[in-house]
Amino acid sequence: MQKYNNDNSQKFKINQADQTKSNIKNHIIKTYQELTKGKNYIVVKELEKWLNKILNNINTEMEKLSNYILKIKEDTNINTNLINNKNEFKIESNSELNIFTSKDIQEENKEITRNFQNETYNYMNINEKTENENAANFLRYVAQISRISYNTSLKLLKNMEEKFIKKKGHKISFEDENIKKEFSFWIKTTEKENQINEKNKFKEYEIILNQENPFENAQNTKQYKYLLNLYNDLSLMYFHCHIAFPLVQIVFKTEEDFNSEKMIDFINRGKNRKVNFVILPALISNGSFLQNGKYWVFTFCKNTFKFEHEMIESLNDLLDIEDNNIKYIKGNLQIEVFCKDKINGNGKIVDIITNIDIPKDNKFEIVFHFFDKKEKKAFNHIINSKQFEIKKNVEIILYEVKYEGNTIISSKDIKHK
Repeated sequence: MQKYNNDNSQKFKINQADQTKSNIKNHIIKTYQELTKGKNYIVVKELEKWLNKILNNINTEMEKLSNYILKIKEDTNINTNLINNKNEFKIESNSELNIFTSKDIQEENKEITRNFQNETYNYMNINEKTENENAANFLRYVAQISRISYNTSLKLLKNMEEKFIKKKGHKISFEDENIKKEFSFWIKTTEKENQINEKNKFKEYEIILNQENPFENAQNTKQYKYLLNLYNDLSLMYFHCHIAFPLVQIVFKTEEDFNSEKMIDFINRGKNRKVNFVILPALISNGSFLQNGKYWVFTFCKNTFKFEHEMIESLNDLLDIEDNNIKYIKGNLQIEVFCKDKINGNGKIVDIITNIDIPKDNKFEIVFHFFDKKEKKAFNHIINSKQFEIKKNVEIILYEVKYEGNTIISSKDIKHK
């Protein structure tokens, strides 16, 4: 058990160091934006004040990191038991970072996509009747597997949540951030204890994986073995996405025109490519794609192979991605709205505290509904920043959070300072 604590303490230090770097970076960006907002030039006095803010923040963050490392050193000799005699699971205070993170998902995804790309090259044939036809037929199977795996991941999530509730022995809510972290910690620790890998699946997962297995009969072919392994790996990775911190979104829907900033296409080259179908979904955390986490797409040009509408519809019919995604996002989205009078009394400042990266994540819209008491009229506006100003005579009626055009939150809860 001593080795277990020592090994994990090193990981916790690395994770906390990464968090410290992220905090400092975000502070610099935020204060820089505040400094330069609406200005064409900056005087030296303002610049010195900004620099002092940064230095103070760095000192504070480094002190936090130092105290955290000292705390881990003190705790490494404590013999921790994950499950006590009453079947009650309790997360250890020094183990809160040993949960699934977006970095964990990124590493899983890099391995999966590297193997996927190498496997696809085996189906690229220069002698085929229509260019890319062989690869397209193989990639269609991969696209089907990715969607079925997504469905399986939701079943895994539900199944393991039920087992976790039973282990806790009392009613809990997965809306609670601490409960979600505790659950993520339990899953990660249990997987390690069972040495989960391709050859030794955790038996709790095997039941669900076998139930949802997309293959009717086992086949002794290279393609079958690869697709079966892919199904298992994607199902587990998508499951881990659901319990990762920060949240990792799984998004299948994208635009028709190829965009290299959002998509990966290693089959076709050149301009004016159109997306025929999404092979593997985008993985997005904090408004940014994970590495290798852009949409993996199959595209077509004027003279290359493409599937017709019926096949694309058959992929869409495999699951209701929008409903599942919205349900998933609603359970993880955090937002609070604060409104306060300006110091000079001329207007009000509205602050939005949320884990949506505004305005970077363009799949989300935050719409505020206002009422102007002076003009006696209502109006609404899409907000593209986390802070904005309104006139003194304007009241907030409600705000809506929309995801891809669907309203997932509608609230009148405005906190006044």
